[in-house]
Amino acid sequence: METCDSLTKWAVSNGIKVNGVAAHKFPGKGLGIVAKRRLKAGEVILDIPMSVIRTGETVPATILNAVQGCSVNGYLATEMAMDTSDIYALWRTTLPSMEELHKSMPLFWPPELQDLLPPPALALLRKQQGKVSRDWNAVSAAFPQLSYDAYHYSWLLVSTRTFYYTPPDMEPEDTPEAEECLALVPFGDYFNHSDAGCKVAYSATGYEFKVDHTIEKGEELYISYGSHPNDFLLVEYGFILEENKWDEVSLDAVVLPLFSEKQKGMLEEAGYLGNYVLEAPSMQDDGVACYRTRVALRLLCMPLEKWNGCVTHGADDDDEYQSSVHELLRQPLKAYLEMVDSSLEQIARLKVGLPSQKDVLRRRWEQIGMYLTAAIDRIEQ
Repeated sequence: METCDSLTKWAVSNGIKVNGVAAHKFPGKGLGIVAKRRLKAGEVILDIPMSVIRTGETVPATILNAVQGCSVNGYLATEMAMDTSDIYALWRTTLPSMEELHKSMPLFWPPELQDLLPPPALALLRKQQGKVSRDWNAVSAAFPQLSYDAYHYSWLLVSTRTFYYTPPDMEPEDTPEAEECLALVPFGDYFNHSDAGCKVAYSATGYEFKVDHTIEKGEELYISYGSHPNDFLLVEYGFILEENKWDEVSLDAVVLPLFSEKQKGMLEEAGYLGNYVLEAPSMQDDGVACYRTRVALRLLCMPLEKWNGCVTHGADDDDEYQSSVHELLRQPLKAYLEMVDSSLEQIARLKVGLPSQKDVLRRRWEQIGMYLTAAIDRIEQ
């Protein structure tokens, strides 16, 4: 608690306006933000000025000039790995340890465990590995004294703690990819994630955090890191939510093989190739799978002229083809369910990896199995 009190004092001394909240250490969970009193919806609880926020624009020129071809994440990681300044000393002591990241982040898992990630999570991991490798090649050439482990650690700290940011004077047509729009926001990064939470806004003056609903004294406050499914949360942040309204299961691996190459071309031309998902129950409409999936499968069971009408004017889920669509979907879903069972068996047999790593992977596959089973039950009702 002493560290948490010191954090609030540090924040105030650096121009951060703290209103009715405080950092709090949760056993087994790390730091979070709690209410010190009853908070009303709409109250501003944190106002963090740009003077303490770190972006690609604040990276020292010594780093920017030395490193070529690096991402913003990479530049910020380089600065963090080499930072010994007093102003951020207390903040640095609160960051997750390398051991904690090794336990939670799939980037550090044994390859045998990584290979058992669900397909969308594995694809995200491979992309992440490529980013780290490219940044490390650029940074190590400029700063050979920097160790790979230290940089790897800093890269993930930045990746898991940054907020969305673009310079206020940037023209819309000049806006870079979202992954380049990053800012480190000390104290603001202590909020834990929920699929809904406090409202966060930024401007030329800094970041403002507002309560989205009434919060009682002692209650934890959250922010949303984005409308992300659990596969994304696992790879990018090292956790999954037991209840996540944005969760989904990608069906591409089992649905795309149903189509011929010619049909895939037609789907691509119509804008319906891939991105087929089962959504979390709270986000589902009346269909078994997402609307994209249902339109695509109609290509296999209705006259082409009628299907083109669906693409143009929308599909009617109560039409005469609904049962055919369900029948087409049944076998791929059952095949995916067999993949879930196989993955769970392999996880249980693995002799590598920490129990906590295997546990989160097992729970993710069980979630996927639950979604698939529910969808199959709806078809067979």
